[in-house]
Amino acid sequence: MEFGAIQKGGSKSLILPDEQFGALSECLPTIRETMCVGRERVIIKCESGNFSLHISKRLVSARIFVGTEYISLTQPDMHFLVRVFLNIQQQLRDSFIPLPDVLSYVTSSLASTLYVEPQPNSSTKIDYLHL
Repeated sequence: MEFGAIQKGGSKSLILPDEQFGALSECLPTIRETMCVGRERVIIKCESGNFSLHISKRLVSARIFVGTEYISLTQPDMHFLVRVFLNIQQQLRDSFIPLPDVLSYVTSSLASTLYVEPQPNSSTKIDYLHL
């Protein structure tokens, strides 16, 4: 996952490796809860391998580190990040639920040159006609 930040003199991006994506996802509920409760002073540190997330006192800013590289986030940025991650998590859940139906359909239609009807109990979230 790539994070970008606009700075004076150009932009800076930080690439979060796939294995660290889970660590960031695990930190976000705590961040969201802390923001909603409105605690005045809190320090949150989330670390995994060369990834770390540090949130300052009063939730004014945060820094996401990958190794020695980092980007800074403001409070509105953190709110946005939490909302985006919640949407991404929901989309991932929605795509993994019908995965067995897709695998079953693709396996049964591999040898066919015509459209194969999906099983009646298959997920309705998949556009089988375009698979």
